[in-house]
Amino acid sequence: MADQNYLRNIAIVGAGGNVGSAALKHLLASDRNFNITILTQPTSTSTFPSHPRLTIQKGTFTDSNFLTPVLQNQDALLLALGFRAMDLQPHLLTAAVHAGVKYILPTEYAGDGLNDSMIDAVPVFQPKRAARRQIEELGGTWIGITTNPWADQSLRLGLCGIDLFARKAVLYRDAGRFNMSMLEQVGQGIARVLSLPVQNPQDQRASLEFYGNNFVYISSFHVTQRELLESARRATQTSEAEWEVEEDSVRDWIERCKGMMAKGEMKGAMGLTFAYYLGEGLGGDYQDKAMEDMKVLGLREGDLDAVVKAEVEKGPMGPLFG
Repeated sequence: MADQNYLRNIAIVGAGGNVGSAALKHLLASDRNFNITILTQPTSTSTFPSHPRLTIQKGTFTDSNFLTPVLQNQDALLLALGFRAMDLQPHLLTAAVHAGVKYILPTEYAGDGLNDSMIDAVPVFQPKRAARRQIEELGGTWIGITTNPWADQSLRLGLCGIDLFARKAVLYRDAGRFNMSMLEQVGQGIARVLSLPVQNPQDQRASLEFYGNNFVYISSFHVTQRELLESARRATQTSEAEWEVEEDSVRDWIERCKGMMAKGEMKGAMGLTFAYYLGEGLGGDYQDKAMEDMKVLGLREGDLDAVVKAEVEKGPMGPLFG
């Protein structure tokens, strides 16, 4: 008989994406022997590994006749939707709660969802808050995964003010220490969260009950811009004189981003998000929370120099916006 104090059946939407594939890898490797159901749309071209505990279900995400039977008997639903698919999430959340899914992990993977001032200021965070409210209003339970920016991608795109390939940097006078996460570690963290017992009288924090309608804070690095720049110099074996460094203000950066957003420029929304990650006191530093959760999950911070060196070796990524 299955242990009722642990989850067994996990459904994933977005398993072909960066977060979803990292989580899938670690869920399949977990000694909890999860049964995994991947939900995909009929037009999806994603491929997945063959595994005796992995099932693929194809159907339309707005069709309750598909979603309800697929989600019945699922203990948890992990959502890792891309930006362009976010309009499908409300349908999935409603179906999951109605089907009796115990825990829903909505598409978070961003800043601290409990920092209301940050959410109010950054438009891309607001649909995430709306999703959590929807789940609660329907009578369901969510677990949010907080990651801040992805170190893997942000470094190669120069989004933290350090351009690894042009050897240019913009250092913000009013920036502070902030958290960053690696995709691999977040995938591992998701698997370990879902491996926790529902109840744990010996350690209440190490339980799903504790994280119900709450956040799990993951962090691979707790850094400053200057530490990133110094690591970049070591990775590229360059001197200070070989870098072009400018100074700026996060406050001015925010105003410029707002101006771009008023013109409908997506680059402004991305810049505003990172301004709030980097700006001192604006919400990008959740280290105290991360230390507690990382201890529960048995996660450790990464090797910054090793990661920066690896990202340099991969070469630049294409632009996010045309």
